[in-house]
Amino acid sequence: MKYRRPHTAATVAAVLPLLLMAGATGVGAVSDEEIFRDFPFNLTNPGARALGLGGAFISLADDSTAAQSNPAGLTNLRRPELFAELRVRNYDSSATSVSSTLNGSFFQGDVTSSAVSQPENTFSPSFISYVKPFEIVSLGFSRLESLNIQNRTLNTFSINGTEAIVSTLDGNGEPDITGFQPVDFELTAAADADAVIVQYNVALAVEVHRRLSIGVTGVVGTAKIDGRVDNMFTDNAPGSPFTQPTLDYSTRIDDSDTDIAFNAGLIWRPTDWASIGAVYRQGPRFVLEQTIGNVGVRADEAQEVFGTSFDNVIHTPDSYGLGLAFRPAEPWTILVDVVQMEYSDLMDDYVSGLNRISFPSNRAEFIVDDGTEFHLGVEKIFLSGTTPLALRFGGWSDPDHRIRAADTSGLLEVFPGGERVDHYTAGFGMTLKQAIQIDVAVDISDVNSNFVFSTIYRF
Repeated sequence: MKYRRPHTAATVAAVLPLLLMAGATGVGAVSDEEIFRDFPFNLTNPGARALGLGGAFISLADDSTAAQSNPAGLTNLRRPELFAELRVRNYDSSATSVSSTLNGSFFQGDVTSSAVSQPENTFSPSFISYVKPFEIVSLGFSRLESLNIQNRTLNTFSINGTEAIVSTLDGNGEPDITGFQPVDFELTAAADADAVIVQYNVALAVEVHRRLSIGVTGVVGTAKIDGRVDNMFTDNAPGSPFTQPTLDYSTRIDDSDTDIAFNAGLIWRPTDWASIGAVYRQGPRFVLEQTIGNVGVRADEAQEVFGTSFDNVIHTPDSYGLGLAFRPAEPWTILVDVVQMEYSDLMDDYVSGLNRISFPSNRAEFIVDDGTEFHLGVEKIFLSGTTPLALRFGGWSDPDHRIRAADTSGLLEVFPGGERVDHYTAGFGMTLKQAIQIDVAVDISDVNSNFVFSTIYRF
């Protein structure tokens, strides 16, 4: 019996949006496979103090996290500091199941689909730094964990009806209809990923005037990803040799890469009760080799279109930020940050067509919009005896950055955009004997939560 190939892109072109299980706070997907569905980069400012302030810290940046939030702020330090942060990330599992009856050019019949994403919760030392201030210059060294995720995603499709028999021409992935046939398929795409991205920073800040500081951070980023996607199928048609789950094609990525980037910032203090900060952060760009396995019914077809291996590019987004801090009264500080995220960097050498839905057409066009984050935080300092205590609360708005199909692709219903997500934060801090600062904070949203503990030791 000849194997009947389901042209999955056409078959599920009208299936409802939630088939794409992209996390609302995740930034990822350098190919359109399940393996990159939920990559939640840690792009907010580090430290429990900053988190409790809704991530607004660009204009203040007065501790050793400034190497990341705004290197110009390192001149605020008058004593050497050692900083450590522990972060607990709780990710919500997500699932959906939808059914649809289709009547298209490639397929007429019923499609039932489901998708489940199960990221693991993580606990790790996400930021460590040391800063040494001099008279008008400060030098800092730090390590930032910008991604740490272990995730499993499973997509399933049941297809019953009449379908076009397609082939590809000249390895370009464009479908060519050669006939029609009845189909009764169960399709699955199972993906596992273990990914870590770490940045090592060296920061230098200079106080060029008592009210103006500038700074720059050199970044060496390393990325390591170990993951696999297995695309399986079962043909339930009478007489089929594939009545048990059979491998169709698979991909594997087990590679690492290093890149160099930089951050630059300034802080201007026009008055004693206000400061303005600006920062630019360049995202490291990693090139990782991904391979297509030799085993599988359509392994040859996948290799014909995409090659036995290809470069999978992860370009973490560049960003531009502007912040304002002011003190309306002595114990109060109010901070506002506006950050422009260049999410379009994610489309750098984007690879389409490997997803179970779009295979094998590598001409499907995907896009993502740049977005603007808004951060707001309030801090009140009060004394308990001789010990300064701080209460903080805030929030921030995370724009839609889900990679979606272009309006002209015909796949927008399958690969839709996402939604803006609002985060609410709160924190508490104390300083003991002017030497040890302890801060805790929580960030809550509809899709995940973060708990951060950080401490500073001043020599």
